[in-house]
Amino acid sequence: MLRQVDLEGLVVQNRRHMKTLEYLYCKYYAFQVRIGHRDIAPLSAALIIAFTIELYYFGVFFISITLFTKEKMPIYGSYFKIFSIILLLSLIVYFYLILVHKGKYKEVLKRSDAKNKSSLGAILFPLIAFILFNAGWILKMLQNQGKL
Repeated sequence: MLRQVDLEGLVVQNRRHMKTLEYLYCKYYAFQVRIGHRDIAPLSAALIIAFTIELYYFGVFFISITLFTKEKMPIYGSYFKIFSIILLLSLIVYFYLILVHKGKYKEVLKRSDAKNKSSLGAILFPLIAFILFNAGWILKMLQNQGKL
């Protein structure tokens, strides 16, 4: 059984992750409103987070197939495609249910203090994913050319 200390640690960790998610959501929501997409801002902010996480997944995958041979990591083709689609759909449904469904985004926007914080984290989150993704495929391309 879990001890009380373990449960409290899990609750604190869950709150930290939700605060990060709410921070990103509020920043992307404000961005969508600022560029004139107020009517689709609740869903598009959640989609930005889901697609960015998927980009991290692709970046890690590209780097891992560069570092490990097919013998060490035999699951490449169809499993990767199926898992990628399942992951993306799961992320979209999850973020929709916890952030958008039944107007939950209004509560998230009210209780979040993201307005007072810097936007650096919201900018770096997709930027690092983009760099990781591109570094992965560039490394794989150099490996295929024999330059790595």
